[in-house]
Amino acid sequence: MLPLLAPFIALLLSVAILLVGSGLLGTLLAVRMGVEDFPTEVIGVVMACYSVGFVLATFWFPRVIQKVGHIRSFAVLAAIAAGSTLVYPIVLDPLAWGLMRVIFGFSLAGMYIVTESWLNDRTPKERRGQLLAVYAITTNAALGGGQFLLGAWDIRGFELFSLAAFLFALALVPVALTRARSPELHETRPISLKALYAISPLGAAGSLTSGLFNGSFMAMGPVFAQGVGFSVNQVASLMGATILGGLVLQYPIGRASDRYDRFRTIIAVALAVVLVSVAIALLVHAGPLVIIVLAALWGGLAFTIYPLSVALANDFMSREELVGAGAALLMVHGIGMIIGPIAAAALMSKVGAAGLFWGIAAAGVFLTLVAVYRNQVGEHVSLEEQTDYLAVPDTTPIAGTVMDPRAEEEQLEFQFDVDGESETPADEAAGPQA
Repeated sequence: MLPLLAPFIALLLSVAILLVGSGLLGTLLAVRMGVEDFPTEVIGVVMACYSVGFVLATFWFPRVIQKVGHIRSFAVLAAIAAGSTLVYPIVLDPLAWGLMRVIFGFSLAGMYIVTESWLNDRTPKERRGQLLAVYAITTNAALGGGQFLLGAWDIRGFELFSLAAFLFALALVPVALTRARSPELHETRPISLKALYAISPLGAAGSLTSGLFNGSFMAMGPVFAQGVGFSVNQVASLMGATILGGLVLQYPIGRASDRYDRFRTIIAVALAVVLVSVAIALLVHAGPLVIIVLAALWGGLAFTIYPLSVALANDFMSREELVGAGAALLMVHGIGMIIGPIAAAALMSKVGAAGLFWGIAAAGVFLTLVAVYRNQVGEHVSLEEQTDYLAVPDTTPIAGTVMDPRAEEEQLEFQFDVDGESETPADEAAGPQA
């Protein structure tokens, strides 16, 4: 394992530093807006702006990398991320904060694309799965660990924003000092959203629902915690435990999906998410310990929905379509992440803090029903024909597109075709549907 990781220590260190800062900033913003008495709906919209920038970057930024290179791209984005972070304590205005969230989401997604395409290009195809597992552990641990910096200074001060900006600037150093040759990005076959749905309706529904789960909780989880009386340190513990909990069940659930029918695995996990979400909604006044333990279990379940959906969709793809399909799944996931915080905020403003998990439960019911229906009418592949489950980090889902070891070597660039113009086998009437 060490020989595999040695060339990537600098890149992994940059990603870890970056996500410690991102984990801190996301929770800090939600808590600070709550302290400043921003309306819940406004908090949801501001937090959703991150995902708008994220999705825009997946469309546009690979072309920028091709023109200016990986290291320059990363340097520019790190500077933009740090600069945008310093605006928050200076201008306490929701419009300005929303704009900064779009800029930050764009910058962070661009840095993910830089580092993950670099890792992909320098890793032998047969070792990519191992590196993806290490990457998933690194990203989740860093994002979860960043939550615990929340109590270092007063929420109302500028210090925590300065710390986050410092971390974004510091993340540039390992990448800037690396002597590794920058990779090249090549084009891949695009797949339209229409074609994706034709190939795997459940894969598309699962990606959308996972975006709803992730976007709702990451944006509004701190507001939920404030609403049920958590202290700042307890908010950090809730967010950190949920993110770190996302690592615990990745392996057993992934192994189950490889050994048993993937449709039934998704049904079981989606139903479990519903049950845990309802339990949290009903036990909001049971105390911090109970909620944190349940939230950690929720994270372990909910954060497997995206990789399960990717694995299911890939079961019905040709090797040439894998990266294009992954890009389309990522777009659907991003749409869910935009809708999630806005819908959760609207529900919380009507029924209180518990509305976050009532909304998540409703999304889980939707996915369960779709999965049950597709299990009955959809075509199944044999266990021998199933592709392997990959622990794609739900926190940085781009990795599942650019680092998939099942894809052909030349497929590295994201491309989307929203209008369904691309010519792929999925556009034809023939072909299995998941």
